[in-house]
Amino acid sequence: MAGRYAVGVDFGGTKILAAVVNLETGRLVGTGKKKTRQVHEQEDVIKRIASVVDESLAEAGMTARDIEGIGIGAAGQVNREKGVLVFAANIGVSDLPLAQPLAQMFQLPCALGNDVEIATLGEVQFGAGRRCDSLVCVFVGTGIGSCIVHDGTIYRGASGSAGEIGHVVIDPFGRQCGCGAFGCLEAYASRTAIAKHIVAELKRGADSMIRDRIDMTKGILRSKAISDAIEAGDDLVKSAVSQAAQFLGLGLASVINFYNPQRIILGGGMIEASEYYFHHAVKHARQRALRVPARKIEFVKAELGDYAGVIGAALLVKGK
Repeated sequence: MAGRYAVGVDFGGTKILAAVVNLETGRLVGTGKKKTRQVHEQEDVIKRIASVVDESLAEAGMTARDIEGIGIGAAGQVNREKGVLVFAANIGVSDLPLAQPLAQMFQLPCALGNDVEIATLGEVQFGAGRRCDSLVCVFVGTGIGSCIVHDGTIYRGASGSAGEIGHVVIDPFGRQCGCGAFGCLEAYASRTAIAKHIVAELKRGADSMIRDRIDMTKGILRSKAISDAIEAGDDLVKSAVSQAAQFLGLGLASVINFYNPQRIILGGGMIEASEYYFHHAVKHARQRALRVPARKIEFVKAELGDYAGVIGAALLVKGK
């Protein structure tokens, strides 16, 4: 098969997705997928990732000899140089070496990056970030992650954690975030925040069609259920989403004022599922940002969907 190929792996809290990616076009030629188990044993994690890599290669009709390497994006804090997943609360692992064991198993170069970082790489190369050297990607789902691109290159900061818009403090005495701090944007604008708002109102006796589609004990609510309720005109859900979007707009306005990027790319489950959420967030961002940059900023949706991560992860191999 002509062309240059690598396998990209998106290792998240709910699933492990892998794909054989054409590095020149971004086209996927084979995929594999498994659910992520809450495990703590390194050997089990490596085996599950390896099996998804094998599945993607088999679907593509290829072997490890046909690809240039394996890139992995993980939902958590990573040590890129050592290829170690330092901490991932939603996966249940810490200090987990990923790159070296997989490199030894497949006898290929292997690189590790953060999940938002790799999704941004994919969008910059083959999606909504093309032909733009100054942008910020913001992904909204269970939490809120973001990544800065400056002069066409991802900017990671002094300690590698630049761009954590989800943990910008908007109320120092506010809600507790999953990171342990109080008042983070993520605690107000994520899908998790929306679900908690809805659960609280339902427990107070509010009426909503969403009652049968939300886990009242864990506060788990899918983006599709939110979208369906909005389309049906559910007042409770529309109010919760509108409030969350307003908070996201405040965070985006701060990004505009501080960094003044040319473009902001919005992606993730909430953005993909709800035009209502996207529209209100953009409206409030433009209203709250300084006039000139607010007028010039470009807001676009991410284009690659669920495959942004695997495409971006494969691109990590180019640096090996």
